[in-house]
Amino acid sequence: MNRNSIANTDCLQFLRTLPDKSVDLVLTDPPYFIGFDGGKGWDSIWKNDEDYISWCMEWTRECIRVLKDERMLVVWGTLKTEAFLLYKIELNRTQGITSQNEIIWSYNWGGRSDKNFARKHEYAWCYSKGDNFLFNADDVRVERKVSKNLRTGQNYTKGTIPTCVWEKNNHTTSKDYCGWHATTKNLDILQRIIKAYTNENDLVLDCFMGSGSTAIASKLSNRDYIGCERDREYHTRLIDRVNSYDRINTLSAIL
Repeated sequence: MNRNSIANTDCLQFLRTLPDKSVDLVLTDPPYFIGFDGGKGWDSIWKNDEDYISWCMEWTRECIRVLKDERMLVVWGTLKTEAFLLYKIELNRTQGITSQNEIIWSYNWGGRSDKNFARKHEYAWCYSKGDNFLFNADDVRVERKVSKNLRTGQNYTKGTIPTCVWEKNNHTTSKDYCGWHATTKNLDILQRIIKAYTNENDLVLDCFMGSGSTAIASKLSNRDYIGCERDREYHTRLIDRVNSYDRINTLSAIL
């Protein structure tokens, strides 16, 4: 198992090569089975919901196997369709993991209908392997709305832990936008998850690497990464994208 590497292979084939309890965080963004894939076809390959859920549980069981005890499995998802909701129900029934919270990433950009409220959010389902889990509260605190405790009158010495609703845009002018992948996640959102649930030099697994954002967020957080991406074009492009962040970090260190 080579750290800081991304294989061009199927997720199940890749996961089966990893040792038991070898990664510190699983953070991944699987196909949602909603047909949103930029015309590539990878989000529409299942015959029905049952086939999709069966496949999801295959790779999920492998992710649980390779995850260390008292660490987190974080899976991006949606409630837009019944298929992913059924997968979430299966996750809740799965032995060895405990449902914790969900993170809701909200954003206010992109197209919208004038006939209803726009759906502008995604979920990250969070499950611990066992009842307990690592949480680095001090690494993810944010500025408080008020500087003093209203009950005691004392000044706060620390920021507050965020709620589970995080708003962050990911539009065409942001550093996160790569332009060639339909479902790129926001780097700041990924970094917060990684910093909360891992320590420096830990290993983060993403078995649906897509645009490489999980790898980049891991590097920016001083963590190692490992993963795979089946699509050859995506794999070539994500390697270039991840390497470009290496060059940026090297130049910053020199300057």
